[in-house]
Amino acid sequence: MNRLGRALRKTKEVASVYSLRLLSRIHPIGFSSPPVVLLSYPRSGSSWAGEVLASSPQFAYLREPITQPYLKKFGGTRTVFNLADEHTGNTVYKKLANEVFSGYPSVFKGVINCKSDFSPFFKKIQQTLLIKEVNPAAADFYCKRYQPFLLVLLRHPAAVALSFYERGWLKHHCEVLNEVGNSDDWKRFGKLYGTFMAEAVEVSSHYQNAKIITYEALVHDPKQQFSDIFADCGISVPENFDSVIEQYCYSNGDLSSGFQTERDSKLTAQKWKTKLTTEQLNSLREGFFDTPLEFYRQPSDWIL
Repeated sequence: MNRLGRALRKTKEVASVYSLRLLSRIHPIGFSSPPVVLLSYPRSGSSWAGEVLASSPQFAYLREPITQPYLKKFGGTRTVFNLADEHTGNTVYKKLANEVFSGYPSVFKGVINCKSDFSPFFKKIQQTLLIKEVNPAAADFYCKRYQPFLLVLLRHPAAVALSFYERGWLKHHCEVLNEVGNSDDWKRFGKLYGTFMAEAVEVSSHYQNAKIITYEALVHDPKQQFSDIFADCGISVPENFDSVIEQYCYSNGDLSSGFQTERDSKLTAQKWKTKLTTEQLNSLREGFFDTPLEFYRQPSDWIL
């Protein structure tokens, strides 16, 4: 496709989503309460988990509808940050969140899973909003303001750190979050991950409508684990649930880009064991153990 063709296609896509936003304001869409928030640290498998959950027609799925416009339209520099801190992006972030939880779709490609879910003229059933986001430090804000059903997704910090490292994000992520000092990037990342996820776990432990899940448990027994999540959210498993699990959990697709959601999920869970050095793992563990997060504390959790 030539440049003009691509530009026209993009213009049509944006116009289509803007039309949805206008329609949803004129004819508000009634979503079931409470909304469901799937919350994790970036690169923790939440896109994969979100796709599996979004296979239910009872969910209207939004993928990072706050983070994506915050970063790409409003110049945000932090993916993870505490909304209680003084930060210039807080007002914008909260405004975007208000729109999202009101059911107004974002204009960014990849955010809306199915456009008809947000059109008052095509909806056949009342759905529940499923919002996948990647700022665990916003857990308290989400719970107090929107009262969602909160799913906190944890993943081994070594797997998350490796994913950041392979994309060249590790150093920048630590520096943007002002985690500076004499320690190396692996140690700094371990401390950041453990600190922010501990905050989200603490919020969920005092919030009635919450569930903590781990990536490792999901990939070990995906059919049972996802069935339990659907039930906890008050959502029926999709009619084609067996094929969904086969597609997203046992696929033999290429994993080289690191962004595929159709995959052999057990392989992705163990990848860090063959990729990290002992030195990197020890540094990461040192920083992580300096945080209050109670998960991944056993010696067996850190064997290469």
